[in-house]
Amino acid sequence: MRILINKLLMRPAIPFTLVLLLLVATSSVIFYVERTLSEIEEALPITLSNQERDIRVLVSDMGTLVQSIGIARTNQAPGNFSIVLRQIDEMQQHLEVIRDSYQFNDVLGASAIHAKLNPAIFDINIWLTEGLYNFEPTSAQTLKIAETRAKEAHAEAEILLLQVGETAIDVLTAQADRIDGFRNIMILTLAVLTIMTVGLVMLGFRLQKSVLALKDSEEQIRYRANYDSLTDLPNRLNFIEHLSEAVSRSRRNPGHTVLMFIDLDRFKTINDTLGHDFGDELIKQVAIRISEVIRETDVVSRLGGDEFTVLLPDMTDEIHASIIAKNILASLAEPFMLYGHEVYSSASIGITISPDDGEDSNTLLKNADMAMYEAKDQGRNTFRFFTSQMTDRARHFLELDKDMRRALAQNELEVYFQPIYELSKHSLIGVEALLRWQHPKRGLILPAEFIPVAEETGLIEEIGLWVLRRACAEGLNWLDQDLHPGFYLAVNISMRQFKGGLDQKQMQQILQETGFPADKLLLEITESLLMDEDIRIKDVLAEFRRMGIRLAVDDFGTGYSALSYLREFPVNTLKIDRSFIQDIGASSSHRRLVEAIITMAHGLDLMTIAEGVETSEQDALLSELQCDMGQGFFYCKPVNVDNIKHLTANKKPRLVLFDPAKKSTKG
Repeated sequence: MRILINKLLMRPAIPFTLVLLLLVATSSVIFYVERTLSEIEEALPITLSNQERDIRVLVSDMGTLVQSIGIARTNQAPGNFSIVLRQIDEMQQHLEVIRDSYQFNDVLGASAIHAKLNPAIFDINIWLTEGLYNFEPTSAQTLKIAETRAKEAHAEAEILLLQVGETAIDVLTAQADRIDGFRNIMILTLAVLTIMTVGLVMLGFRLQKSVLALKDSEEQIRYRANYDSLTDLPNRLNFIEHLSEAVSRSRRNPGHTVLMFIDLDRFKTINDTLGHDFGDELIKQVAIRISEVIRETDVVSRLGGDEFTVLLPDMTDEIHASIIAKNILASLAEPFMLYGHEVYSSASIGITISPDDGEDSNTLLKNADMAMYEAKDQGRNTFRFFTSQMTDRARHFLELDKDMRRALAQNELEVYFQPIYELSKHSLIGVEALLRWQHPKRGLILPAEFIPVAEETGLIEEIGLWVLRRACAEGLNWLDQDLHPGFYLAVNISMRQFKGGLDQKQMQQILQETGFPADKLLLEITESLLMDEDIRIKDVLAEFRRMGIRLAVDDFGTGYSALSYLREFPVNTLKIDRSFIQDIGASSSHRRLVEAIITMAHGLDLMTIAEGVETSEQDALLSELQCDMGQGFFYCKPVNVDNIKHLTANKKPRLVLFDPAKKSTKG
């Protein structure tokens, strides 16, 4: 303490100055000396003279910072003078963070106790507070009086302070360790102010009232701002700084900077199916594996979600970048053990090279992202280098999104219907609503092209409600015909729609608007939806069933659902995925698998629908295996509303519109 003050204060004295050393924090202890009280008394107006020599230091409740001081009088004793500290809001946010932590002992030995704040002052001298310092009496009365102790310990410091000859403000920082191992930071602020012709010496300091020291706090805040909390890898902000530095170096020196953009394949399925805890654990293990296969000079970062980047400075050519990409893919292809479960994953990697693929950070990152999506389009679990053609595809994506929004507003979208037949009688038992887009310039666009764009942009929520409303409105026209008593309308509902807030209220509104009966509606959901940990989804599905709506699990056999989920959720029907049906005649294993699904479903009182039936052989085998219903080009391709009206009106057992020479696709 003496060393700090000596370094600052050994200067020629200037008379008639007020020297104030203040430290401000959540709960301050301020010490004072009384050797100059006579000088104060002589300088004050006559009405305030001949008073008791008692000075108290006031601090604001909650310990906000000090902006200005004034001299006031209390009525606790005649002529009691007080130093008033006016609060400001600067650094209030930091003070709130460290507030309410436990107190600790004074490590410097000057004082052992934090002052407990006493009642507020009662009377304020208007001339001094308001006239000199523009300090409202009502504001001053809200301040608290702090106890003062151990002033004798600062006698030597007082003498040094009297020698101060500057009218500037300096800040010193001292630090000491507490006995429990935590570090405390002590901030000393020296303020030299002139008030009338008074020389008053005040010495004050405070100790940080936090289990974490100020500097340690700042380091933690800085770390959290630059590193991912889940993986401890550099975050996006930190990564951009590394990338910018690498690009700058590559401009000055020969060599290339390579950027890899890594996105996990089917991570959403794993996350939605097994839960977010499994997803987080997978992310942590992926971070470790990537870090283990790169060079020491490389930088791996997590941008967020399941997205990672690897920065490879000073790379000589594409061959070396390809080797590292292959090593990453090989490492991520190995099984992961997540809480006792063996899970397989993979990744798609997009690669850009500076300066060829971009001379700045944003361009490199954007192009690497495009290359990554190209890798996904090529089958996943692979990598692609950026090419200029990818920019054209990205532009196409944006144009498609814009056109979809226009199409929705201008009624360019259309609902088609594909019949579903009861296999035992080959009679029409239902139809599935499928979306088609008649583009004014490009003609018919199939869902396989535009639905992924709608899913990514979130437009699928609005489109999904439009399809449901339109299908119910059209379906109402068929119900007055003499159809199968179990006839139903099937509509697909995506995970995104449920996450977007689809519930029984919206469903009731649509059914009321269209007049379509709930017991004739079947909603097709995915296996991943059944395993989502969001309890709200289960409640909404149960409410749909209470309304009379039927539920089917679409593409059954391609996901992660278990028998326990089928029994837990109120589903009525399993739709066997087309991938099992295609080879049912040529592959005995596929036949046995389909047979097992049908047997299991019937054991659970569930109906079965075979998707993608295209040949008479498949139809015959499915009938033999006692599959309940079939859907596919063998029976009828998706048709518009006029053709489906004709089909239902004539009650034909089957309308074959299949051309075997053409490649078949559902929906």
